[in-house]
Amino acid sequence: MALSFFISGWFGSDSSAEQLFALYRDTGSPAHLEKLIALHGNELYHFLAQQSDKALAEDISQQCWLKLIEQPYSFAGKSSFKTWLFSVGRNCLIDELRRRQRWQADMLETELAASTCLAQQLDANRRQLLFSEQLQLLPFLQREALMLQLEGFSLQQISDITQQPAETIKSRLRYARQFLQQLAGGSDDNA
Repeated sequence: MALSFFISGWFGSDSSAEQLFALYRDTGSPAHLEKLIALHGNELYHFLAQQSDKALAEDISQQCWLKLIEQPYSFAGKSSFKTWLFSVGRNCLIDELRRRQRWQADMLETELAASTCLAQQLDANRRQLLFSEQLQLLPFLQREALMLQLEGFSLQQISDITQQPAETIKSRLRYARQFLQQLAGGSDDNA
Protein backbone atom coordinates (compact mmCIF):
# COMPACT_ATOMS: atom_id res chain seq x y z
CA MET A 1 0.00 0.00 0.00
CA ALA A 2 1.57 3.25 -1.13
CA LEU A 3 0.53 5.30 1.89
CA SER A 4 2.23 2.97 4.36
CA PHE A 5 5.46 3.10 2.34
CA PHE A 6 5.65 6.89 2.56
CA ILE A 7 4.87 7.17 6.24
CA SER A 8 6.54 4.00 7.53
CA GLY A 9 9.67 5.82 8.68
CA TRP A 10 7.90 8.62 10.54
CA PHE A 11 6.77 6.74 13.60
CA GLY A 12 8.52 4.67 16.20
CA SER A 13 7.20 1.33 17.33
CA ASP A 14 6.71 2.38 20.97
CA SER A 15 2.93 2.03 20.75
CA SER A 16 1.27 -1.29 20.18
CA ALA A 17 -1.35 -1.57 17.47
CA GLU A 18 -4.06 -2.07 20.08
CA GLN A 19 -3.03 1.12 21.89
CA LEU A 20 -2.89 3.07 18.62
CA PHE A 21 -6.30 1.77 17.64
CA ALA A 22 -7.79 2.77 21.01
CA LEU A 23 -6.31 6.25 20.63
CA TYR A 24 -7.67 6.54 17.09
CA ARG A 25 -11.11 5.26 18.09
CA ASP A 26 -11.32 7.65 21.04
CA THR A 27 -9.89 10.75 19.36
CA GLY A 28 -10.45 10.22 15.63
CA SER A 29 -6.98 11.64 15.09
CA PRO A 30 -5.59 10.92 11.60
CA ALA A 31 -2.09 10.74 13.11
CA HIS A 32 -3.00 7.56 15.00
CA LEU A 33 -4.53 6.05 11.88
CA GLU A 34 -1.37 6.87 9.93
CA LYS A 35 0.67 5.08 12.58
CA LEU A 36 -1.56 2.00 12.29
CA ILE A 37 -1.18 2.04 8.51
CA ALA A 38 2.59 2.40 8.84
CA LEU A 39 2.65 -0.50 11.29
CA HIS A 40 0.56 -3.02 9.33
CA GLY A 41 -0.25 -1.59 5.89
CA ASN A 42 2.61 -3.24 4.00
CA GLU A 43 2.05 -6.62 5.64
CA LEU A 44 -1.67 -6.56 4.80
CA TYR A 45 -0.98 -5.53 1.21
CA HIS A 46 1.67 -8.24 0.78
CA PHE A 47 -0.70 -10.91 2.10
CA LEU A 48 -3.50 -9.79 -0.22
CA ALA A 49 -1.16 -9.50 -3.22
CA GLN A 50 -0.11 -13.12 -2.71
CA GLN A 51 -3.78 -14.11 -2.85
CA SER A 52 -4.76 -11.97 -5.83
CA ASP A 53 -3.19 -9.40 -8.13
CA LYS A 54 -1.54 -6.15 -7.11
CA ALA A 55 -4.40 -3.87 -8.17
CA LEU A 56 -6.99 -5.93 -6.31
CA ALA A 57 -4.70 -6.15 -3.26
CA GLU A 58 -4.41 -2.37 -3.18
CA ASP A 59 -8.19 -1.94 -3.50
CA ILE A 60 -8.89 -4.45 -0.75
CA SER A 61 -6.24 -2.89 1.51
CA GLN A 62 -7.91 0.49 1.11
CA GLN A 63 -11.32 -1.06 1.80
CA CYS A 64 -9.98 -2.46 5.09
CA TRP A 65 -8.73 0.91 6.24
CA LEU A 66 -11.96 2.58 5.14
CA LYS A 67 -13.93 0.05 7.20
CA LEU A 68 -11.83 1.00 10.17
CA ILE A 69 -12.56 4.68 9.58
CA GLU A 70 -16.30 4.15 9.01
CA GLN A 71 -16.79 1.62 11.81
CA PRO A 72 -14.16 2.31 14.47
CA TYR A 73 -15.98 0.15 17.03
CA SER A 74 -15.91 -2.97 14.84
CA PHE A 75 -12.65 -4.11 16.47
CA ALA A 76 -13.78 -5.64 19.76
CA GLY A 77 -10.33 -6.58 21.04
CA LYS A 78 -11.01 -10.34 21.11
CA SER A 79 -7.79 -10.91 19.16
CA SER A 80 -4.76 -8.82 18.29
CA PHE A 81 -5.39 -5.86 16.02
CA LYS A 82 -3.25 -7.45 13.29
CA THR A 83 -5.26 -10.68 13.44
CA TRP A 84 -8.50 -8.71 13.19
CA LEU A 85 -7.16 -6.59 10.31
CA PHE A 86 -6.04 -9.65 8.31
CA SER A 87 -9.41 -11.26 8.98
CA VAL A 88 -11.20 -8.21 7.59
CA GLY A 89 -8.85 -8.22 4.59
CA ARG A 90 -9.43 -11.90 3.93
CA ASN A 91 -13.21 -11.52 4.12
CA CYS A 92 -13.18 -8.52 1.78
CA LEU A 93 -10.98 -10.41 -0.69
CA ILE A 94 -13.24 -13.48 -0.65
CA ASP A 95 -16.30 -11.28 -1.17
CA GLU A 96 -14.64 -9.59 -4.13
CA LEU A 97 -13.47 -12.86 -5.66
CA ARG A 98 -16.96 -14.28 -5.32
CA ARG A 99 -18.40 -11.14 -6.84
CA ARG A 100 -16.12 -11.56 -9.82
CA GLN A 101 -17.01 -15.24 -9.98
CA ARG A 102 -13.35 -16.13 -9.84
CA TRP A 103 -13.34 -18.06 -6.58
CA GLN A 104 -12.54 -21.58 -7.80
CA ALA A 105 -12.49 -21.31 -11.61
CA ASP A 106 -9.64 -18.80 -11.71
CA MET A 107 -7.50 -20.82 -9.34
CA LEU A 108 -7.89 -23.94 -11.50
CA GLU A 109 -7.10 -22.04 -14.72
CA THR A 110 -3.97 -20.57 -13.15
CA GLU A 111 -2.85 -24.01 -12.01
CA LEU A 112 -3.31 -25.54 -15.46
CA ALA A 113 -1.70 -22.64 -17.33
CA ALA A 114 1.37 -22.45 -15.13
CA SER A 115 2.03 -26.19 -14.76
CA THR A 116 3.81 -26.45 -18.12
CA CYS A 117 6.15 -23.57 -17.23
CA LEU A 118 7.18 -25.24 -13.98
CA ALA A 119 8.53 -28.32 -15.77
CA GLN A 120 11.68 -26.35 -16.70
CA GLN A 121 14.59 -26.29 -14.28
CA LEU A 122 15.48 -22.81 -13.07
CA ASP A 123 18.98 -21.87 -11.98
CA ALA A 124 19.89 -20.82 -8.42
CA ASN A 125 19.47 -17.07 -8.93
CA ARG A 126 15.80 -17.59 -9.99
CA ARG A 127 14.69 -19.71 -7.00
CA GLN A 128 12.68 -16.92 -5.47
CA LEU A 129 10.79 -16.45 -8.72
CA LEU A 130 10.14 -20.18 -8.91
CA PHE A 131 8.82 -20.23 -5.35
CA SER A 132 6.43 -17.37 -6.12
CA GLU A 133 5.16 -19.17 -9.20
CA GLN A 134 4.70 -22.37 -7.25
CA LEU A 135 2.76 -20.56 -4.56
CA GLN A 136 0.30 -19.41 -7.20
CA LEU A 137 -0.35 -23.04 -8.13
CA LEU A 138 -1.59 -23.91 -4.67
CA PRO A 139 -5.34 -23.93 -4.18
CA PHE A 140 -6.48 -20.64 -2.67
CA LEU A 141 -7.18 -21.97 0.84
CA GLN A 142 -3.83 -23.78 1.11
CA ARG A 143 -1.92 -20.74 -0.21
CA GLU A 144 -3.80 -18.51 2.21
CA ALA A 145 -2.89 -20.66 5.24
CA LEU A 146 0.75 -20.87 4.13
CA MET A 147 1.01 -17.11 3.51
CA LEU A 148 -0.49 -16.35 6.92
CA GLN A 149 2.02 -18.70 8.53
CA LEU A 150 4.86 -17.01 6.61
CA GLU A 151 3.55 -13.66 7.89
CA GLY A 152 4.26 -14.97 11.40
CA PHE A 153 0.76 -15.86 12.54
CA SER A 154 0.38 -18.84 14.88
CA LEU A 155 -1.86 -21.78 14.06
CA GLN A 156 -4.53 -20.40 16.42
CA GLN A 157 -4.35 -16.94 14.86
CA ILE A 158 -4.70 -18.41 11.37
CA SER A 159 -7.69 -20.35 12.66
CA ASP A 160 -9.19 -17.12 14.03
CA ILE A 161 -8.57 -15.21 10.79
CA THR A 162 -10.03 -17.88 8.52
CA GLN A 163 -12.73 -18.96 10.97
CA GLN A 164 -11.75 -22.59 10.45
CA PRO A 165 -10.81 -25.26 13.03
CA ALA A 166 -7.11 -25.56 13.84
CA GLU A 167 -7.07 -29.14 12.51
CA THR A 168 -8.32 -27.90 9.13
CA ILE A 169 -5.53 -25.31 9.07
CA LYS A 170 -2.96 -28.00 9.93
CA SER A 171 -4.21 -30.11 7.02
CA ARG A 172 -4.07 -27.19 4.60
CA LEU A 173 -0.51 -26.38 5.66
CA ARG A 174 0.55 -30.02 5.36
CA TYR A 175 -0.93 -30.38 1.86
CA ALA A 176 0.61 -27.08 0.77
CA ARG A 177 4.07 -28.17 1.96
CA GLN A 178 3.73 -31.58 0.30
CA PHE A 179 2.70 -29.98 -2.97
CA LEU A 180 5.60 -27.52 -2.90
CA GLN A 181 8.04 -30.32 -2.05
CA GLN A 182 6.80 -32.34 -5.00
CA LEU A 183 7.24 -29.39 -7.33
CA ALA A 184 10.74 -28.79 -5.98
CA GLY A 185 11.64 -32.44 -6.51
CA GLY A 186 11.60 -33.25 -2.79
CA SER A 187 10.69 -36.55 -1.23
CA ASP A 188 7.30 -38.11 -1.88
CA ASP A 189 6.78 -39.49 1.61
CA ASN A 190 3.85 -38.22 3.63
CA ALA A 191 5.79 -37.48 6.81
